[in-house]
Amino acid sequence: MAVIRVEKRSERLRRRLIVLLVILAILGIAFWLFDKRFRVDPKNDVKVSIPNSTGIYTEEEIREYAYGKRWLDRYSIFVRYYYKYHKIEPLPFLERIDITVSDQDEVIITAYEKPAVACIYDMGFYLYFNRDGEIVTTKRENEDDLPVVKGLVYTNLTLFEKFKTQDEKLFDVILNLVSQAVEKHQIDVDEIIFNGDLSVVLTVGANTYRLGYRNAYDVQIAMIPEVEKRLAQRNADNGRTGGYEINMEGVFKSDDEFYAREITETDGSGGDEKTKNDASGDKTGDSESKPGA
Repeated sequence: MAVIRVEKRSERLRRRLIVLLVILAILGIAFWLFDKRFRVDPKNDVKVSIPNSTGIYTEEEIREYAYGKRWLDRYSIFVRYYYKYHKIEPLPFLERIDITVSDQDEVIITAYEKPAVACIYDMGFYLYFNRDGEIVTTKRENEDDLPVVKGLVYTNLTLFEKFKTQDEKLFDVILNLVSQAVEKHQIDVDEIIFNGDLSVVLTVGANTYRLGYRNAYDVQIAMIPEVEKRLAQRNADNGRTGGYEINMEGVFKSDDEFYAREITETDGSGGDEKTKNDASGDKTGDSESKPGA
């Protein structure tokens, strides 16, 4: 006759409890190993970098703003993948904030300030401003060789605030000039000069470009790199080193004609010596120099 053994309830509970304790012990060890391997020490494992900092924010301010507010920030493995797809809303004056993890599991916070695009010279200082017109730093010298804006009257030149002129529309004009000439066409503009009638003059090395008055100068500026090449070649062919005054006030289309005249070293006014060139730079007369059409 078969014997059926009935397991008591207390024995079943005990066996289940042992299994549960073993599972919890394994999970506890696994978590301890995970924590030891990937845990981020906020003081030693988090580095902050602010390339070309102008001192607007300190490293500690960036760290407090960007890191440590989420549970996953405690572990580098989560940080590595979370911030790859989630961006941090930047602070004012910052273009973006990136968070990455190095091969040594160090968390690297990199804050990029909005770069200065030009500057204003006032009271012995160069005031650098960004694309939003915010003055981000002041320097005794124009160390970065940024275009210097001249000829305007300012109603506000306060550090970390947007500069203001007698006409608010002029900021858009300045931004158009900087974005087109410096950023898009890589022209080494030295000065952006506003005359009394708000017409614009650009100085590029020894050359002066008269652009007239308008809201945007895209067409004229797009032509300047080629004009610079042709005038440099003309100087090389003629053995001269002087600059030119280029009048582009009447240019509205890329095929509009304009003229340049040589600036003499004696009076800087162009003098009486003028030559006329066609689009290829060949001499065709003795009136003025036509560097391009």
